[in-house]
Amino acid sequence: MFTVTDNHSITEYIVSSSYPLVPNIILDFVAIAFCSIAICKTCLFIVWILLRRLLTESEHKVLFLLSVNMYASILIFNCFCIDMFISMVKGHFHPNVFQTRYDSLWCRLNAYLSNVFLICSLYSTTFQAFHRCLRIIRYTSPATYQNIHWYLVGIVIQVLLSLLQPLPLILANIYQYNDYHCQVQFTNWSGMIVAAGLVWILPISPTIATYLYTIYFIRCNSLHFTHRQHTRIKRDMTVIRRIVWLIIFIVIFGIPACSTTVVYYLFGYVSWWENYVIWLTFILSFIGVSAAQTFYSPHLHILWSRPSRRVGPTIHGPYRS
Repeated sequence: MFTVTDNHSITEYIVSSSYPLVPNIILDFVAIAFCSIAICKTCLFIVWILLRRLLTESEHKVLFLLSVNMYASILIFNCFCIDMFISMVKGHFHPNVFQTRYDSLWCRLNAYLSNVFLICSLYSTTFQAFHRCLRIIRYTSPATYQNIHWYLVGIVIQVLLSLLQPLPLILANIYQYNDYHCQVQFTNWSGMIVAAGLVWILPISPTIATYLYTIYFIRCNSLHFTHRQHTRIKRDMTVIRRIVWLIIFIVIFGIPACSTTVVYYLFGYVSWWENYVIWLTFILSFIGVSAAQTFYSPHLHILWSRPSRRVGPTIHGPYRS
């Protein structure tokens, strides 16, 4: 078990000879493997979407843009995660070497940027929720929800919000060095409350609110929908089930971090493996998010389907004996 560092001052992290190196190295490689799977999967779909973009219909371009937005955010977030675990495995191979050179401003900037793309990934589900809501409540105005330029502006706003929200964490020196990387210490209850509010609650709250309003709108106006509207709403409800699964995955990955803080203040104990459980939960949750996106999104099925070829009727000439 490691010694908890003081979050209000920068202290050197020294690994004793009794530190469980072999289990840590094994978990480092497990985490690197999962990060690699997530990176390969998201890269594959981004490249596939770009290669098959000519086959997409105009009404699907917004959906593909939103999918690329989510995949790209998850991709970059996992790149920061794999960089963190590579740094950790290097340190665990040489535990008796002082790692004060890693305790730097760049270490904290790395943690800040990883949170930026974590927030981007969460806001990408908000955009999909907003798009589906517009398709239902603004059914008679397709120009409202098919204008790709509005969504490009929205993605810029998403990036700006993602850059601004974790700024208090780095300005207040909440990111601390520990175990060859920097992060919000799970034993710092005040830092965890601020981080949970800025990085977790703020991005997922509008997603949940948007879908609750969508369901409320459908129930209040279902009698006034046309047959065509009912058909489209049924298709959108399939996507809503996908988003519900996405939100479940997102909520799950926040539970271990919060429970670790509660356990520490109740029992004064933090095990060395709890940090791995928390980060692996993050990574597996985003793998689940991308898998749910792929499985439940009808517009993504076009990526691996072959374009249909229409065969015209054969016209035979007059029969001659």
